[in-house]
Amino acid sequence: MKMNRVVNISFQEPFKILCVFNNGEQRILDIEQVLDTEQEYAKKVFDQKVFNKAKVGAFGEIFWEGIAEMKDLNGSVIPCQYDICPDFAYLKSKPISKKPKTKHLKKTIKQ
Repeated sequence: MKMNRVVNISFQEPFKILCVFNNGEQRILDIEQVLDTEQEYAKKVFDQKVFNKAKVGAFGEIFWEGIAEMKDLNGSVIPCQYDICPDFAYLKSKPISKKPKTKHLKKTIKQ
């Protein structure tokens, strides 16, 4: 099974991201529904200025640069990205409803 990857994003209403996946699907990820607003790094995403800086990474993840921290090999704390796994984004997002197909009516000419 092929892994779902985000290939493009655009920002919608506050804290919603329109994700385009590598299978062509477009889905809405509601960040307020999937991230804990009290978690140390996730809560930074709820600053609209930070939220709007999200990017798509090389592996199809959605990420925010420099809002999380980790220790390097020397034990020093350094900034790092905070990301959302592409499969998580796919599973927690909702598909955009597609427009109903319109029927093409053929006109017949009476002679």
